[in-house]
Amino acid sequence: MNNKIIYIGLITILAGILLFPGCEKELEPKFYQDLTVDNFFETEGDFNAALIAIYNPFTAHWGDTDPGDDEWYAALYNANNRTYLMRSEITSDEIYGADDADLLNFTWGPSTYSYDVWSSTYAKIRFVARATDVIDKISKSDANEIVKNRYIAQAKILRAWLMYVLYDFFGPLNVKLDPETLSDTEIIPRLSDEAYCSAIEQDLLDALAMDETELPDKYNGDGANWGRVSRGVARMLLLRLYMHKKRWADAEAVGMDLMNMGYALEPKYREVFTKTANNEIIYAVPCSDASPNWYMHHLFPAGIAIGFCIDANNDTVKIERGAGWYMYSMPWDFYDKFSAGDDRKSVIIAEYVSRNGDTITRANVDTDLGQFGAIPLKYTQIEPGDGGPDYPYDWVVFRYAEVLLSVAEAINEQRGPADAYQYVNQVRARAMVPEWSGLTQEQFRDSILDERGRELFSEGVRRQDLIRHGKFIQYARDRGITNAEDHQVLFPIPIDVIIEGGGTIVQNPGYVN
Repeated sequence: MNNKIIYIGLITILAGILLFPGCEKELEPKFYQDLTVDNFFETEGDFNAALIAIYNPFTAHWGDTDPGDDEWYAALYNANNRTYLMRSEITSDEIYGADDADLLNFTWGPSTYSYDVWSSTYAKIRFVARATDVIDKISKSDANEIVKNRYIAQAKILRAWLMYVLYDFFGPLNVKLDPETLSDTEIIPRLSDEAYCSAIEQDLLDALAMDETELPDKYNGDGANWGRVSRGVARMLLLRLYMHKKRWADAEAVGMDLMNMGYALEPKYREVFTKTANNEIIYAVPCSDASPNWYMHHLFPAGIAIGFCIDANNDTVKIERGAGWYMYSMPWDFYDKFSAGDDRKSVIIAEYVSRNGDTITRANVDTDLGQFGAIPLKYTQIEPGDGGPDYPYDWVVFRYAEVLLSVAEAINEQRGPADAYQYVNQVRARAMVPEWSGLTQEQFRDSILDERGRELFSEGVRRQDLIRHGKFIQYARDRGITNAEDHQVLFPIPIDVIIEGGGTIVQNPGYVN
């Protein structure tokens, strides 16, 4: 069988390949000799080594070679245009990314990308099967039940997270959740939508059913374990799933659970991204010199010397640095969604001084550098003279502000905005903009979409927010992409998979193979 089909469902698990580097001390790799299935899953060290492999896609470094088929894939959260993060941004209105014309112009299709590009996201299905194997092997071991549950809970959360990422882009897939089928070579059909989402939900509920000694609420004060998934992460994934499915009552309930876990907004917006493991962060991808964050270097123009942001007090925030790669910028139409005095502008560079001493603004564009939009830096802790290209700043994935906005949206959808203001206004008060009041349900619905954009830009949620509000295709057309079609709320299954599946794998609606 052609190796390419492996990433659609054929997974072979060997304990010896489950050894990958993590980002923190407790997640660093350990190397073993003479491992077999019989002697591997016996100790907590064995469990940890196996679990590290499942964490491997959840990094900010460029990517790795998959040990199952030797194919390279991008990690989930970095500036590579193959990642979950960047495909979620480039296809929305918040980021202009000229480096990938197909994503930018909605010209993707089943044959658009090479196998290498598609496998970077879609190969994550292999890690779902690996998680299935790890859960099974640990559950059958003779180790202490508390220790076993500690690692099973993490594996289930990671499996659910990977499944959600795949579902967001492709809809339900033919993931392997039964350990007895892992060595089967027969290609199985895609799961139904109900079965697939139920499996995600059940993994997260199973993890949350664990005792707190087995699955802690959070790791914000635990540097040795920072980067592991927690009870907060499990609830955050449930919140995203419920919002995706418009299960408003369930979203409100799990959001309330998150509100009772001790998270809180940081006093200043900039501090969310400058303070490691602060109490607003529910999960961040740990980054270091060994596993760096490349995102910022993709934002800076080649000629930049000093960038300027303006905070809520109209004070200038100055960013000194060297040249970047300038692959992504924030369109001015999106920048204009921020009102004067919005403190969230304090992390967006709207003008800069070039190395030639020229001041570059939206009214004075250096055409040699291509389109100059605003620079959505977010991570303003870059020190003067730090020219990158890699930085040791954790990439924020889930945070408390999203919880507040999601609960507000869920409440409005059920019973109007009266009880929702208190949550969205916490976010707006921190941004130093006026509180909301007196909106109709429809006005609140439209406003919360814009507010989420202002608060959560460059965090990978905009595409799904637009889809949930029925605006993803409309907004694409509004910015001149006339060929954007309704079915492009999902990406297509690669044509190679359809062909090699012999009719077993059904293409997503609207795409012609």
